[in-house]
Amino acid sequence: MGRPEKPLAQDAGPATAFALELRRLRAAAGSPSYRELARRALFSASVLSDAAAGYRLPTLQVALAFAEACGGDRAAWERRWRAAAGSAGDEPAPAAAKTAHQAPEPRLRAAAVRALLPVPAQLPTEPRPLAGRSRELAAARALTAPADGPVPPLVIHGQTGAGKSALALRLAHELAADLPDGQLYVGLGTADDGRKDAAGIAGGLLQSLGIPAEHIPNDPAQRIGLYRSVLAERRLLIVFDGTLQERQVRDLLVAGEHSRILVTARSRLLGLDGVRRLALPVLDRDESMELLAGVLGAERLRGAPRAGLLLAEACGDLPLALTLAGRRLAARPEALLSEAVAELVRADGLSARLRVGDETLVERYEDAYRRLTPRARLILHRFATAGATPSVDGVTRASATALARAIEPVQGGSVHGGSVQEPTHGPVPGSPHGPALGSVPGPAHGPALGPAHGPAVGPAYGPAGELVAELVEDLLEAVVDSGLLERTDVPGQYGLPPLVGQFARARPVPATDAPDPGRHRPPDVPAAAQRHRPADERTGLPRHDRSFPALRQETSA
Repeated sequence: MGRPEKPLAQDAGPATAFALELRRLRAAAGSPSYRELARRALFSASVLSDAAAGYRLPTLQVALAFAEACGGDRAAWERRWRAAAGSAGDEPAPAAAKTAHQAPEPRLRAAAVRALLPVPAQLPTEPRPLAGRSRELAAARALTAPADGPVPPLVIHGQTGAGKSALALRLAHELAADLPDGQLYVGLGTADDGRKDAAGIAGGLLQSLGIPAEHIPNDPAQRIGLYRSVLAERRLLIVFDGTLQERQVRDLLVAGEHSRILVTARSRLLGLDGVRRLALPVLDRDESMELLAGVLGAERLRGAPRAGLLLAEACGDLPLALTLAGRRLAARPEALLSEAVAELVRADGLSARLRVGDETLVERYEDAYRRLTPRARLILHRFATAGATPSVDGVTRASATALARAIEPVQGGSVHGGSVQEPTHGPVPGSPHGPALGSVPGPAHGPALGPAHGPAVGPAYGPAGELVAELVEDLLEAVVDSGLLERTDVPGQYGLPPLVGQFARARPVPATDAPDPGRHRPPDVPAAAQRHRPADERTGLPRHDRSFPALRQETSA
């Protein structure tokens, strides 16, 4: 026996009139039971029964779900609901020239407060003022703007501390005004090794949207199918923040005309198809000064502009580093800014000193570093200790071929403790090796050890050396996807940010015989077999393993 109809409320104005219309619609549909309507509408029977009781106006979500479950026209019932809400004083009726799609639907005011189920509004507050980023924000708006067809999800990626979450949240708060059915936020960065699965995430999202647990399938495929169906019917905004693995979000990404999905990750997430990508670089110097002015105060910064420029250079124009440094300095308003900055950036330990409360830069770097394979850690350490001169922006640049030469035994020098011991006066006469990394002449601002220097020679570029160079490039790509390196504008060249260099030099030399993190291990190769794979005695790299670490396994963020 179905749920009995609740008595209609005594005349409560527009809410009662609207409930009476819902009852007539249900009767015209053959008076289906509320249990049956619940299966169609994806709201509980009690919620739907309350909607037709007339004691209060249901939310727009519930009203439209009830109407569609009874065969009603969505647009027509949306107009009826808005008329009822306007008559009740809950929401002004929209102007005639404004379409239902453009109406400011999240602003339900008192109707939302009294609603049976509130519209999810899970977006966090923006973590810090968004300084600069006008170009990137304009590009993100263009990539998520309404189009003739479905709009693909947007992946915002960049190095650790570049401000990906801040940009995504600013964009999300802007988009929310046109997405009335809710804003959902999923933080994935704290998932252990990225193993929070898509089906589990989908279940949490469905519950946030008010779907009763008993209506959420246990089968993972059916649960994800229900999630996609709901996404197709509602106008939602979903933010997947700090994505570690493609598999976390692959099944949850849908290109929709009405909904929008934003994804942030350190990695480019190259394993995802059908998405748009936006690379987020560090700030330019003017934007760095704008950020510091917002944290320190414009007047204090105007009194010591050189100190601000020195700090921006030392931080590599990284938003997180600048924010943490600015907060430390702002906590000492009595100190001269020039002296406080000089004390903060002294020697080679700035990255370790960037700590405010429970937020530290080193912890972010540690999280990215521990997700690398031991060989990728070794390449990062060699890059940081190779002795190349940073350019004017503080970034050390080198190519994969130059780094491959650095891990080869060089005549007149030897590899010790993960760093390269090079001859003081260049190559030994008659040596075919050429200069080692760090001794190649470059432009006036320091060596840019990329292809512009011509083809290199020596054992790293023979048949075996070419293999080493390819392996080094693969490992460098994996480090880029960890958020600890950046690609430069020169093909085949990589950049080491100054704070990452400090961090890597402070770490012990990685051991290449340590077991790899689990997700970097091919699923069909046991861990023991990975540990005992033949390795090149000179480099520590596996022989004949030419697979791309960032693609062989799903990349880490």
